Amino acid sequence: MITVSVALLALAPAAAAQLCDLAMRAIGRFVRRPGFILAVISFGLGLVWMAVIQPLDAPDEPGHLQAIMQVRKQHILPEVHYAPSNAVGVIGPPSDLETRDYIAKLLPKLPVNEAYFILPYESFQPPLYYLAAGLLVHLVPPNPQTILYLGRVLAILFGAATVYFCWLTTKELAPLAPIWAIATTGVVALLPSFCFDSAHASNDSLVDLTATAAFYVWIRGLRHPEFDRRLLGAGAMVGLALLSKLTAVALIPGLALAILFRMFQVRPSAEGWSNWLKRASYMIAGAIAGAVLVCGWWFVRNICTYGEPTGTAAGLRFWAARFTKADFTLPRTAYDLLRYTLESLWGRFGWNDITLPPEVYRFCNSVASVLVTVSILAGITVLGLWATRRRSPDAVKWQAFLIFLVVGLALLTGYLQFNERIAYMPMARYFFIMLLPGGLLLTGGLYTFAARRVLRVLAFGILFIGLGLLNALSLATVSKAGVASGGVRHTLEHH
Repeated sequence: MITVSVALLALAPAAAAQLCDLAMRAIGRFVRRPGFILAVISFGLGLVWMAVIQPLDAPDEPGHLQAIMQVRKQHILPEVHYAPSNAVGVIGPPSDLETRDYIAKLLPKLPVNEAYFILPYESFQPPLYYLAAGLLVHLVPPNPQTILYLGRVLAILFGAATVYFCWLTTKELAPLAPIWAIATTGVVALLPSFCFDSAHASNDSLVDLTATAAFYVWIRGLRHPEFDRRLLGAGAMVGLALLSKLTAVALIPGLALAILFRMFQVRPSAEGWSNWLKRASYMIAGAIAGAVLVCGWWFVRNICTYGEPTGTAAGLRFWAARFTKADFTLPRTAYDLLRYTLESLWGRFGWNDITLPPEVYRFCNSVASVLVTVSILAGITVLGLWATRRRSPDAVKWQAFLIFLVVGLALLTGYLQFNERIAYMPMARYFFIMLLPGGLLLTGGLYTFAARRVLRVLAFGILFIGLGLLNALSLATVSKAGVASGGVRHTLEHH
């Protein structure tokens, strides 16, 4: 026994060194991944944007800060109660006085100045971002400005993780097209509106991350049937997205379609109807259980706290009573909604009041129209080749396309209803859970028709340079507006 023990002690340093070497090699391979490199670039760019954006000069950042402070100082889940008949509209729970004073001092420098902005008016939102930020800021004293910037850093980190999952998902979708994965991910990472949206304290970048991760889990399961056999992960990712922001409800039709595709990966005739139905039942139950286990508690909590599962009903009634709505009976309403939404896709900053020159928007829209048209033509061409049996069909790509389509249609329907019934807010950020499909659509045609590697590198290099210049122009515009923030700025709409 003594001899064995001495031998083991002698071997231990060598084994530890070998494990350390294996770990370092694994880390080295990971950090050399194009997706990780693009995520690091995205994080660095986000820090630049964070430095340029003036404190609270981003949509609803005062409310998001208050929600973080409720977790940090009051040690409660974010909570707010609305009373539309009240002059301010927000009643209880009491907010942090120091944070209210900080916001009140900065409001005169912003293009918005309402009494409820110093209150936790965003605290009806799902809690995941605020819980993560609240735990992080326990590392520092509860100074509002320090908390604000740490909340921004966390949002930037989630944005960078979104970029990484864009690459990872595209690799699963098209495993033989590494350049397409880099192109799609680069477009997302360099999009100025995404950089801005990820560089201020809000839950937007977290819902972008969880939605993109959900796409990854679904597509990997379609590509590799042995992955996530009971679809617990597929449902859990939707649960995480719903805990991030309620716009993620648009993912539910996509999850339903993913379940359907997974069920028919094996034909009933091949497995037998009894076994097939049992397997299908396990998948449906697993997806539902995954979602309910992750986010079900929050809906129950809302019923106890607000009397309804979403916690948003009173807040939406309050906003609907105060804001202008889209009147689609007027001829120009749909046109204006599309125009301003597209402008915010490329970049409307601050509280939607810091804009780029009109010719920049026209140029970006023209280039995007050409790229989308080329991608549609590429899709038709590939479909034609499959129909004539000149190319083997890749079912996963078409299944993913249909999933993206139903999620996009659900988002568009909700967006139109919100603008018509609650408030006129033409903002592209409500569609950012579709960043990955958008990147695929912008780059897919170029990748297909530029058949040679050198042509693809050249085409995507030019695209990246263009987005980099747009990013630089956007940063300069926001920086200039920040210098003049003491003046009066014109705003298109209240938010």
